[in-house]
Amino acid sequence: MRVLAAAMVALAFAAPAAAAPKLSKADRAAITRSIDVFVNHAVKRANPTAAYRVVAPEMRPGINRRQWASGDIPVYPFPAAGSTHPWNILYVTREEVGLELQLNPRTRGELGPIIFHIYLRPVRDGRWLVDSFMPVATLAPLNAKKTRVLSVRDFSPGAQAEGRSASPGRLSHVYLVAPFGVFALLVLGLVSWGGVRALHNRRVQGPRRGPLPPLPRSGT
Repeated sequence: MRVLAAAMVALAFAAPAAAAPKLSKADRAAITRSIDVFVNHAVKRANPTAAYRVVAPEMRPGINRRQWASGDIPVYPFPAAGSTHPWNILYVTREEVGLELQLNPRTRGELGPIIFHIYLRPVRDGRWLVDSFMPVATLAPLNAKKTRVLSVRDFSPGAQAEGRSASPGRLSHVYLVAPFGVFALLVLGLVSWGGVRALHNRRVQGPRRGPLPPLPRSGT
């Protein structure tokens, strides 16, 4: 019984690992081909038409092949170096893969490398289509004296004004004080408005203290 129970426990732990999807050698080769075509023609804008076949409909909503060929496409442009572009796996599911891709500029200058996240999904003919492509971090130029990495966190509301990122989830003091300042201005405005209205009514209606004046006699 103990042996049977141990075998059942081992199978229970092994089942999720066996069910986890993995990329085959053919999948990796197909993904690499799609990424190279996408970067060399869509990202570099060398020949956007050549990249149309490796882009999923979600990446080109309402854009036909002729419009795509014009180069006015929803793809982040970058003068990347090289003809092949290695990638690292972020995650793998049965519906898509998430990858990390670093592109280096062709020449040394003001541009530095950029790290992208690229997402692809498989289709029936064995191809993988790009359905999302976004920059997540920019690196300093290769000849820069100071190295610095900018990521999407640096443009969040918690980032400090002098190029220093605040700790995750921590807001600037401005965001905390501003609501109280707006509330104080609102109260002051209401008090001022009430005072003006009271002064106006007093001038129109006259003083309210003392007895009312007698009514005029009839016939006089």
